[in-house]
Amino acid sequence: MSMQCDTNPGVRRWLLGTTGGLLVWASSFVVLYGGHALGCEAGWQARLLAGTSGLTVALVAAWAAHLLALAALLWWVMRWPATGLLAPLSRTLTVVAIAATVWTGWPVLALPPCAGQQMAGTLHEETACSRT
Repeated sequence: MSMQCDTNPGVRRWLLGTTGGLLVWASSFVVLYGGHALGCEAGWQARLLAGTSGLTVALVAAWAAHLLALAALLWWVMRWPATGLLAPLSRTLTVVAIAATVWTGWPVLALPPCAGQQMAGTLHEETACSRT
């Protein structure tokens, strides 16, 4: 009995083109927010690397890697012939994923790492002191 492989590139192209960008965005979301929480807990914000917080450097590197993957996906999708629904749908979804990834990652550049955790610690100390 011989097994037949699906050699139709259309199915793979459809799946990768329509879901690839949003999967990369979801990965970026999880890596950035999970990495931020773990990095703050581990104290990476106190370690300096390249003149800035080690946590910021790690998060920017992860964000840049995801943006690079999305740029490569967009380049690949833009090379498709514009026939049918697949090409415009894939291009649109990839651009949406790029916009979502930029929106989710800009706080890495704009805000100091772990500022919320430090503020919460300060508030906790103030309420603890006021009870005594």
